[in-house]
Amino acid sequence: MEGFDLGGWLARTGAVRAAPSPAALAALQEAQMRAIPFETFDPFLGTTPDLSGPAIFDKTVTRRRGGYCFELNGLFGAALVALGYDVRRALGRVRNGAAQGGARSHLALQVTLGGIRYLADAGFGGHTPLVPLEIDRDGEQKAPNGLYRITEDPVSGEKVVERRTGGEWTSLYGFDDAWVGETELAAANWLCANWPMTVFPNHLMLAGHDGDTRIGVFDRTVTLTGPQGQTREDLADHAAFSALVRGRLGLDIPDDLLDRAWARIAAA
Repeated sequence: MEGFDLGGWLARTGAVRAAPSPAALAALQEAQMRAIPFETFDPFLGTTPDLSGPAIFDKTVTRRRGGYCFELNGLFGAALVALGYDVRRALGRVRNGAAQGGARSHLALQVTLGGIRYLADAGFGGHTPLVPLEIDRDGEQKAPNGLYRITEDPVSGEKVVERRTGGEWTSLYGFDDAWVGETELAAANWLCANWPMTVFPNHLMLAGHDGDTRIGVFDRTVTLTGPQGQTREDLADHAAFSALVRGRLGLDIPDDLLDRAWARIAAA
């Protein structure tokens, strides 16, 4: 990635530089996911995110904001390459419980290490694992934030990431091994930010972690998921919105974006 500075990324995430290994890879993914939240202020407010290397680094590291999958996994992929990992991009179709996915609109990463393929994903807005999953492994895989598995879909030919929820397996997204070029990324990014049928131009989504608690935001509704279970509440006003975004999630969102976003949410 042009404009990528490994030292800056390490400082932003708190990750520790180490020789490539499964444990080191897991630590790197968890570090970025805990430090840099998922956030969609730009598409929600009518701006298509800039996927150039300098723009992503400036936004997520220098200006201490977050981003969505194309930005977060673009950043994470650059860090992995700089640290010596074999990285390949993958485009996925979001399912969120559905039997089939939609458009190829989610960017994830495949990392090959010691002959084993891992799905590394630091940019999904939902309940994905904090650590990579082995792509070709059968059965459940334990992550710090739950149980996951990757299954085969005979209809689409995709691998499907699933999460154990309430005693049942819930699909998150499917992906395949097709090569992903810059033009496909640009098209998928534009689609996500501008097509009215996607969620991002219509709703604000935020996701991050505070210790063992995952914080998920959909417009003004906040869902907290932790060892004791799950709670849900609505943000009362602009002050509560600001405190959550800047305080608990640690996002340095400018006043004008924060004000415009709250005005749109409150008016809905």
